[in-house]
Amino acid sequence: MQENRSHRRQLFRAAAVTAGAAVTAPVLGGIAPAQAAALAATGAIPWVGPAGSGATFEVNPNLGAQAAINAALGTDSQRAVYVAPGSYNLKAPVVLGDKQALIGAGPLVTMLTAASGFNGAALVVNPWSGEQAGATRQCVTDIGLDGASRAANGVNFQMNIKPDSYGPDPAPWLTRVFVTRTTGDGFLLGGTYAGGQREFKITDCRVENAGGWAYNFQASDGFISGCSAQGCKGGGYLLGGGNIKMWGSKAYGIGTATDPAPAFRIDSSRATVVGCEAQDTAGNGFEILAPNSTLSGCTADSTGIGSSDTRNENSAGFYVAASAVSVEGGSFQRANGGAKWIVSGAGMRSALYVAGGADYLSVRLVTGPNRPAPFQNLITGTVGANSSVSVLG
Repeated sequence: MQENRSHRRQLFRAAAVTAGAAVTAPVLGGIAPAQAAALAATGAIPWVGPAGSGATFEVNPNLGAQAAINAALGTDSQRAVYVAPGSYNLKAPVVLGDKQALIGAGPLVTMLTAASGFNGAALVVNPWSGEQAGATRQCVTDIGLDGASRAANGVNFQMNIKPDSYGPDPAPWLTRVFVTRTTGDGFLLGGTYAGGQREFKITDCRVENAGGWAYNFQASDGFISGCSAQGCKGGGYLLGGGNIKMWGSKAYGIGTATDPAPAFRIDSSRATVVGCEAQDTAGNGFEILAPNSTLSGCTADSTGIGSSDTRNENSAGFYVAASAVSVEGGSFQRANGGAKWIVSGAGMRSALYVAGGADYLSVRLVTGPNRPAPFQNLITGTVGANSSVSVLG
């Protein structure tokens, strides 16, 4: 067995040299898979692999891969574990404590899947109670999480007490994480501590076929970039905390025939959303429910259920139900556009819907001159006396 492990380490070293990976100390917030492999090869961080692989912690299928991963992480702060390429079953959550990192070989290369009888709230969690309930700054990178219609969430991080090792911002990093087939939200961040998982950073992640929201952020001061959501029943992105910044992300194929859902719901005051796109959704493109929000350079493409109801509340490109909001972008129904595979006749009826009572709005939208059915109105609703609103088309 020792010779086998030595041989495996030599292979890791060779792979790292070939990839040009520098063997440096782990960096909280992200590490390249090749660097992780190199570090695992030198023994700088433990690695997890299948039985017989010679991994520092080998997976026992009877126990589930979480047993090996959690053992590798232990309870010490500033620990990281590298999970080698392959598919692994989880029977309970992976638990990331204070300043700990879970590193895979790539979001479709290392896959963690909820096994039959999975017991837990999510595939990856942080401690919600006990001695490490105030743990901060977890990192998850380059890994895939398959709920297999058994686990509620892919990642569920909650902060329920004041941070005890680093504060006031818990600030988890999630980078290149793929989540699929959860019964609830793909990513859920929040907690009863003021601001929840404050200053979280979500980069280059993807959620498919979630039963709830793709991304549900009930935490403040977050940063979201380069993410995507597809085929999620509950909605695309729910920005529920305060002062969230988001850019360059997209959602499509969102909602169901019986429960329309938006691609983006801004329920965070002082949110800033730049260069994002909603496409072919069974529900509104962008719903703005919180004041003092700014959307710039965003596009709603064929969003809505195409309903013939008199209010068109679920068939708008942009739905504004809050005051002191600034919106600039494009809102259009393209030929044959809309989530017709979800709802027959789906599509946009209004480029902009202004709900009653919304005022102090600055809205500048453009839509094309050719507006096929089910498009009906440039603007639905009444523009407030203190607003400047235009839709060109």
